[in-house]
Amino acid sequence: MKNLKYIIGMLLICCFSCKETWDEHYGLEGADESHVVSSLNLLDYLKSKPEYSKFVEALEANGIAEELTRDQYLSVWAVNNDAMEALQAMDLEAEFVLRYHVNNLTYDMSKLRDGLRLRSLNGKYIPVTRVSEENIMVADAMVTNGNQFCQNGVVHEISELMVPDQSVYDYLYSLSDDYSMIRDSVFAKNDTVFDASNSIPIGVDKSGNTIYDSAFVIENPIFEEVDFRSEFSQVTMFVPSNEVVETCFDNLLGLYDQFGKPFIQSDSLTAWNWIMDAVFYDKVVEDYGSEEDLVSAFGKLWKTSVQGVNPQFKRMSNGRVYDVNFLKIPNNVHISAIKQLFYYYEFVPDEQRDELFTFNNATEIRSQGTDNYSFPSLNVSGTYTILRLFGDNIPGQPLSVDYTPVKLDKNDDGSTTASVVEVPPGEYNLYMGVQSKNHPFLNVYVDGELVASELNVEPSSPWNYDRSTRTVSGTKWDGLGGLVGIVNISGNEVRSFKIKVEVALLGKSSREEMKLYHWALVPTQNNY
Repeated sequence: MKNLKYIIGMLLICCFSCKETWDEHYGLEGADESHVVSSLNLLDYLKSKPEYSKFVEALEANGIAEELTRDQYLSVWAVNNDAMEALQAMDLEAEFVLRYHVNNLTYDMSKLRDGLRLRSLNGKYIPVTRVSEENIMVADAMVTNGNQFCQNGVVHEISELMVPDQSVYDYLYSLSDDYSMIRDSVFAKNDTVFDASNSIPIGVDKSGNTIYDSAFVIENPIFEEVDFRSEFSQVTMFVPSNEVVETCFDNLLGLYDQFGKPFIQSDSLTAWNWIMDAVFYDKVVEDYGSEEDLVSAFGKLWKTSVQGVNPQFKRMSNGRVYDVNFLKIPNNVHISAIKQLFYYYEFVPDEQRDELFTFNNATEIRSQGTDNYSFPSLNVSGTYTILRLFGDNIPGQPLSVDYTPVKLDKNDDGSTTASVVEVPPGEYNLYMGVQSKNHPFLNVYVDGELVASELNVEPSSPWNYDRSTRTVSGTKWDGLGGLVGIVNISGNEVRSFKIKVEVALLGKSSREEMKLYHWALVPTQNNY
């Protein structure tokens, strides 16, 4: 009798201990009576509930039911019989959808925090949104009857079947031909590579080489910075349609024409490479527009105040996709330099000269060929041509030209005229070149603002013509010349501007003169 009492006592202690352990495991300390705690395993528990009979039938038909009987902890996201009707209408494999409704580990309601991602049995992640303390969503379904605890896990009833999200990779792959430019450019980088570690040897050929039941993996250089295929990743992609890209390039063509630069193949490639590098992000962008500057996985700056994006994102299993409705290549990307020559003055129609050029204290104005140049490696030769100005050395009345920059236009009849240069607003570095030998010091203004005073342009490097600073590789041809300073073209629209150059000091020169060759604007990193 003593032994029997001892055994009974120990059993009671074990029962209470097991109950405490159960409560601690599932976080049920102090839980109300509405929580279900069943001694059945997950499958048997679901079978005991008539309202889940169609859900169970589908699990059994697709070979998933057995998973719920094993000695492992799971969470099951079950739907009632009415909600199961949606399965037939889904354009997805039933097994794939149903495996999305089971995940490893037990998550009771208290553990379902906002932003949590639960990896399901089909490899996709279930996103959790805590709408309020009592209202929890998984994917697009609301938890309607949670915390039904079983021997090996928990059942949460949800309002509807969850549709597994696509990955960013799969979404991009499935896009229509309206997005073929970005879609095909991304997947053109794919390379199918033999995966030796996952390939199974099945024999040896006559030469002694191993024969494999081969496995292959897809590699893409983009994956090295942002693996938008992996379900483990959290990424963002901005997706422009062909129409948006074409409008972007049309705008570029018009802009290049306004400042007198041909839009050539290399310019097109530069712009497209920027797009490819700017649309991928190795993080989730949740609230588009809350940050002014976003930096892509490839280090490109995306200004949310400039680029047009629909802020309503598409949720992906591994991140977000945003539709782009307006795309702009930053000025500092597609404009390497805006450069023109001063002597184009002679091609300006007579009736426009007084409007575009104001000369002060000038006694003579002429275009003049000066030094010859020859660069055989480029098959380029010719004569530098300057705009040469002379003036009387009158104190307080320096020689100057207030100049609206112009570009050359080749007309259909073969003639050449000049028209006004227009540039995008923003911050630029201003460069200039002159025939530097014995040249007076200069003051330089842009739109009335002093950029440099008493600028010594007599040294041949870098001021002599355009033979210095970012020249064609291996030559002294077509460079930028000397840096005058930073200028800011104000406004919101592409527009013309004025450069004023005036004699400040004679220096080594014996008379007041200017020998002006070129000017160039180079966008700074602040010029977007």
